[in-house]
Amino acid sequence: MQSPFSEYTDTELYALLRTERRDVAFAELYSRLSQNVFAYTMRLLGDRDRAYDVFQETFLRLYQSADRISYLENVRAYTLTICRNLYLNEKKRAQTQMVEFDDTLYNPGVSRESDRQEMLKLIHMAMELLPHDMKEAFVLREYDGLTYHEISSLLNIKLDTAKVRVFRARQRIKEILEPYLNEFTKEND
Repeated sequence: MQSPFSEYTDTELYALLRTERRDVAFAELYSRLSQNVFAYTMRLLGDRDRAYDVFQETFLRLYQSADRISYLENVRAYTLTICRNLYLNEKKRAQTQMVEFDDTLYNPGVSRESDRQEMLKLIHMAMELLPHDMKEAFVLREYDGLTYHEISSLLNIKLDTAKVRVFRARQRIKEILEPYLNEFTKEND
């Protein structure tokens, strides 16, 4: 069933957060943005519980912001900015953890699914080894599908800097994964 507000733009829905129809407008905004925001927090934090806490706080703050801000042109970018700021705060509080790779879990003879799972672990490990600025730009581009213009606006950096960070992140991930990919290719030949 289609929402009565499905024809509204995000900007129009945000403006409705200042009216008596705020709950229905917020529900529509939530349904549009929640999947993307949660995926973003999961990729950055890597822990479901911590990601869910940041996710919930993001939408609470978005809801409350309508009392202070009457007009938003890009609601999605604003929501991701809230999420990013909460993530940075969470990151400061969290203890630094070392990424450990358990090579006993890898058995290429078991199935393609185990190969796939192992590759996902390797990609996650490679992303954890990236500097924060590269990781953040890479996640926004590759996982969240933001344009370079949106990334530069969200991170408050120059357009060229956004492009360079994504490019360098890709290169660094490739460098990190290359030995594993070579070994994987040898074992599957």
